[in-house]
Amino acid sequence: MKFLIRADSSTNIGAGHVVRCATLAGQLRLSGHDTTFLSRRCPGNLNDWLSAAGHKVLALPSEWHDEQADAAASLNLLGEEDFDGLVVDHYHLDTAWEKQLANRARRTMAIDDLARPHAVDLLLDQNFPNQVQARYQQVVPATCRLLLGPAYALVRPEFAASRPAALARRRGQLERLLVCMGGCDAENETTKVLAGIAQSRQRDLAIDVVIGAGNPHRAVVEAACLKLPRVLLHVQTNRMAELMVAADCAITAGGSTTWERCTLGLPGLVTTVADNQIEIARAVHDARGHDLLGWYADLAPWNYALALDNLTADHLYRLSAAAATICDGQGAARVATCLIN
Repeated sequence: MKFLIRADSSTNIGAGHVVRCATLAGQLRLSGHDTTFLSRRCPGNLNDWLSAAGHKVLALPSEWHDEQADAAASLNLLGEEDFDGLVVDHYHLDTAWEKQLANRARRTMAIDDLARPHAVDLLLDQNFPNQVQARYQQVVPATCRLLLGPAYALVRPEFAASRPAALARRRGQLERLLVCMGGCDAENETTKVLAGIAQSRQRDLAIDVVIGAGNPHRAVVEAACLKLPRVLLHVQTNRMAELMVAADCAITAGGSTTWERCTLGLPGLVTTVADNQIEIARAVHDARGHDLLGWYADLAPWNYALALDNLTADHLYRLSAAAATICDGQGAARVATCLIN
């Protein structure tokens, strides 16, 4: 079977849409199916990374006009080729785009978390139950199947494989910290976090810092890392599951990292850096799956220092146990099965 995926990545958009779609595409390829991405050539895109992972990439121009123009450009690139499944994960593409591409695939699926109108057969919102999800019934066809919640979270298979070992070592200790504020981190929250660690009583922690290849503040982050004694900087790493297993707590942005962290029962101090992260981050906080620190612009280094200094062994253990109940890491396989069948 052949599957087409429409998703973009860039310094401004971030990497999340493409990364989670690549997880689904990887699962489809494990089942012997072909995958093609339609992605724009925006600054900081991951098109080469997709190609290196074995996916065919059809590159759209970097300029954005509207979804009608995007659909026309997409159809032009596709030529006469048809697909068994079409997946679209894009905040600027919904019903109008989907209707124009609908006859190119036997089954269509949208990935969303904003309850926008869609004309598809399947709708995936992998986020923890929240008030936004109640609106989907009014904005999708009656025949559309809704895949809602972290049971369908698109988590890479190495996280599920690492889950038993990760949960076995959660004992409330705090010796190693993971810092990851998103693939691009356009606001450079990573440097603020490192400044907070330097102000805390936890300055002797071993620290892994993860940034994406498209991070525009790499030189500043590197300089901040040098000010702490035990820091390793990882750029566009493929060892995220390993780093999460080794960590005792993570300071992260909201977003898809949440589900990776929950799969491994990793306690988290979470900052929201995009509007679409707010409701989900609050819902997971209410479920005791992490501590939500707030909106990035409202936080200073001392907020991160205080949050670290207030962590206790008992609190870390409770965060770990609650997080592990939220997501088991099997979502990509479940979604792939829905698409194939």
